[in-house]
Amino acid sequence: MKRIVLFVMLLLWGPAPGLARQVVNLNQRWQFTQGNDLGRRDRREVNLPHTWDTAPLPSGEEHTSLTGNYIKDVAIPAVWRGQRIFIRFHGVSGEALLFVNGRFAGEHQGGYAAFTFELTDLVRYGEQNNLWVRVNNSRGFDYLPLTGDFNTYGGIPRDIEMIVVPPVHIALTDYSSDGIYLAPKKVTDENAAVTATVKLSGKSTASYTVSVEVRSADNVHTAESASAKAKPENGSATVNLALNITQPVLWNGRKNPYRYNFHVKVSDEKGLGVDSLVVPMGLRYYAIDPLRGFMLNGKPYRLHGITMSEDRAGAGNALRPTYRDEDFSILREIGANAVRMAGYPHDPSFYEQCDREGIVLWSEIPLTGSITSRTNAYIEKPSVRESGKQQLTEMILQNFNHTSVFFWGLFSNLPTSGGDSPVPYIKELNDAAHRLDPSRMTVGTSNRDGDINFVTDLIGWSQYLGWEEGQVSDVGVWLDQLFYNWYNLRSGIGEYGAGGSIFQQDDALQRPAPRSNWHPERWQTHYHEQFYAIANRYPALWGTFVHTLFDFGSAGYPGGDSPGVSNLGLVTYDRRDRKDAFYFYKANWNLDDPFVHIAEKRWNRRSASIQTIRVYSNLSSVELVVNGESLGERQGVNGVFVWKDIPMKKGKNNVSAFSGTLSDQTVVGIQQPQQTE
Repeated sequence: MKRIVLFVMLLLWGPAPGLARQVVNLNQRWQFTQGNDLGRRDRREVNLPHTWDTAPLPSGEEHTSLTGNYIKDVAIPAVWRGQRIFIRFHGVSGEALLFVNGRFAGEHQGGYAAFTFELTDLVRYGEQNNLWVRVNNSRGFDYLPLTGDFNTYGGIPRDIEMIVVPPVHIALTDYSSDGIYLAPKKVTDENAAVTATVKLSGKSTASYTVSVEVRSADNVHTAESASAKAKPENGSATVNLALNITQPVLWNGRKNPYRYNFHVKVSDEKGLGVDSLVVPMGLRYYAIDPLRGFMLNGKPYRLHGITMSEDRAGAGNALRPTYRDEDFSILREIGANAVRMAGYPHDPSFYEQCDREGIVLWSEIPLTGSITSRTNAYIEKPSVRESGKQQLTEMILQNFNHTSVFFWGLFSNLPTSGGDSPVPYIKELNDAAHRLDPSRMTVGTSNRDGDINFVTDLIGWSQYLGWEEGQVSDVGVWLDQLFYNWYNLRSGIGEYGAGGSIFQQDDALQRPAPRSNWHPERWQTHYHEQFYAIANRYPALWGTFVHTLFDFGSAGYPGGDSPGVSNLGLVTYDRRDRKDAFYFYKANWNLDDPFVHIAEKRWNRRSASIQTIRVYSNLSSVELVVNGESLGERQGVNGVFVWKDIPMKKGKNNVSAFSGTLSDQTVVGIQQPQQTE
């Protein structure tokens, strides 16, 4: 019965020959089984996104390399005959092989980009057709990543679509991109020159007209239009159209993420439309100033960034739309204006959301090192080299039209000794990135000295002074030396952070051993307060990125309270609890949502009778009341309000903080009165 219903739905949705494209989502009702046995007895029904790999693993253990099989019957209506049929996977975790009616249709390696196969000559029209996707999540030695401190989950964590198009259409198989590339040539406050490149696929001796109309965000006003003819006699054709938008409304980050709608249409010789797409894109210009850092549309725009991984407790990387919405609401709450997608490109919906909300993006390929794995991060092997180039090309072309993307990341924390040097290869990647997209800058994340830091346009340092070693105050010394000795480098901080467990509180405020199981939350909070204050004194830093917004799955993570989970996040792995450091950044970055938060609430069993109370707020003044007595108002520094030398009684002490109508409360328990903390 299910098959009949699906067939009828496809029949109703299916376009008649010569009409525009149709996209059918295939996420529902796959039969899943693991291993080599495809017997029906072992199958179970799953919906996408899906992974078989959700449980954290003990420290030092790697996720087992497994094979999963996803099987589905799809009805192909007879009316689709004469059209061309494609299937697009938005991402499969690892290596994927597709079989259609038992015949091999294609394979793809790399878990973080889309790929598309044509099914036109493999399907049976007017019948059920069997799709079998074979997935392996092995971290082998043929494709990236070879290693990394994030988990490589197994499964199909992103959408699958079937796309039906006319014989001549906007190309679907140019590295699974839109087939449309909107390249800003020169953008100013007065004028925006854009070249629209449209690629056609399909062999024909007829002439086709490709037109582009630039409309306002509400699609009411037309800002510019252009058209040209093309004849795809050899199976493809490329059209370049020059567009000029006067007095453009600029995409201006979180303040005004304005986007125009570029309507692209392909018409036949009779003027009938055969294919069309609408591509939203904003217009902006930017630069890195050696003294003032990141400049957006000619004005300083300090990047307050965080890094993000794409997983969560109980779900692995199979994030449902509701999970992604929750993650973005937390990102919105903290007030960050930039994100580094640490380790790999994220789901297409994340790029789109950042476009809409004005978040500056740093997107990178999984050429990454690891502090926990003994596997080389890079080996001089043809398949590895080709994998990196392929994944770089996929990332750039698939996300070319996303206004939020400003930086292409080429590597992260790579060792430069003890194996093949990655530096010559990074130079090749850097050249390829500039060739594919001259409008954006390249960047690498580095945790060592040497030539590796002088390849990309920008460098984002991986800096953990105060956590991995030394004290947080050492960061100021490091930055002074950096800008004195390597003033020619355009430097930012690509990641910094410290572990913190909401279940671990300590009277002593001292740096714990990062590879121990004791990561008290108070040190993480202290670390971020100090690091932020120091880095904020250096406007030449083009951006700073906290590592990371959420705790994340890391099979080899060597410390913390939860095996297999890195607790460097500002929010717990299950998203239930915001750590104190989260509210510190919210106080500094989110000035639109007033709040008051008493820090160290979870440290509710203390020893000393003389205490210090800390409050985070984005308001100008806060009043503190302890056991019914007002201790007066304070003005904050970097969103931190401090009352010192507060005498407290043994047992429970009621603490409240007020600012206008806003307040927060907690109870501080004193176990054994002493004279000093």
